[in-house]
Amino acid sequence: MIYLDNAATTKPAQDVLDTFVKVNQDLYFNPNSPHQAGLQAEQLLQQAKVQIDRILGLENRYDIIFTSGATESNNMALKGAAYNRKPFADEIIVSVIEHPSVLEVMRHLEEEGFKLKYVNVTTEGKIDLEHLKSLMSSNVGLVTCMQVNNITGQEQPIAEIAQLLKDYPKAHFHVDAVQAIGKVPLTFNRVDSMSFSGHKFNGLKGQGLLLARNIHNLEPVIHGGGQEYGLRSGTVNLPIDIAIVKALKQAVQQRDALNSRLRQYNNDLRAFLQTFRGVKINSPVNSAPHILNVGFDGVKGEVLVNAFSKQNVMLSTTSACSSKRGHLNEVLLSMGVPESQIEGSIRISMGALTSEADIEGFKAAFEKVYEEMKELLKS
Repeated sequence: MIYLDNAATTKPAQDVLDTFVKVNQDLYFNPNSPHQAGLQAEQLLQQAKVQIDRILGLENRYDIIFTSGATESNNMALKGAAYNRKPFADEIIVSVIEHPSVLEVMRHLEEEGFKLKYVNVTTEGKIDLEHLKSLMSSNVGLVTCMQVNNITGQEQPIAEIAQLLKDYPKAHFHVDAVQAIGKVPLTFNRVDSMSFSGHKFNGLKGQGLLLARNIHNLEPVIHGGGQEYGLRSGTVNLPIDIAIVKALKQAVQQRDALNSRLRQYNNDLRAFLQTFRGVKINSPVNSAPHILNVGFDGVKGEVLVNAFSKQNVMLSTTSACSSKRGHLNEVLLSMGVPESQIEGSIRISMGALTSEADIEGFKAAFEKVYEEMKELLKS
């Protein structure tokens, strides 16, 4: 099998799995228990947070909250920041290019009376900074933006947004860094909260992180025993929390080498695909290297995914969280991509385990699929 759907999920690294199993076997104790074994588990949990701080170079600027993934992290950060500021700043700025775990929270908050402002997106899929500047006011309490888009791979101007927001101290700035971690350098300066999901960087499903500069800005989504600063009550899943540290360390250490290798693959695929009539590359040239969105004008994306599956190549149409909804992708629409091209778009996403042999295998499969579909393509 040639697996090119790494933006949806990645294969867990073996030593991450081994760590998860070992902690389950040897340190299965409840960190909240007062006995010696419980205290040992609690100490390990706190050491894990110290390690994360060092791995990411946070210098104790953030509290670290373990979560079940980026969806929970995004919900906790966005709802908390919004509710905390509603009495004096009830406007929220977002764009349509965000992940469903952000957009659906925004729509829920709008139903609760918050005022949503949608910032424009350029034809390259970037936040329009001039439009963002025009939307800002003292009434804005929350701005959210992903660092790397999960559909096109486009990197967003996080540093520039943060610089703009320094003149608006009421505005909480949240960054969804799910597709950035381990692929491109992270931007922390003037970012108030940031979310991660372990299974996007060869960790396990059901593990995530939320970094928060001020936990008092957050609201608990689960009430109970007061674990994780009272923000995420419930018995701590120590094995999965320790395992994400292992995955995170590898992702950060290997980032530059992986970025360089995937950039070569990305450039190779672009050069290859551009030789085929009717095939359009939707991802901007300067986007992150692990995601390449390609449009086939005249063919349905689902048909293409099925055709590639028959060739033992696994890829997707859009985000795995929205691929079954049956509507045109909002990211590509906002970029002005023609609707027929959006309907025929597929996403190729690479990762740490992608090899040159995978790329060559994809090319061979592509030629066969193209031969089947070329009569349907518009020039």
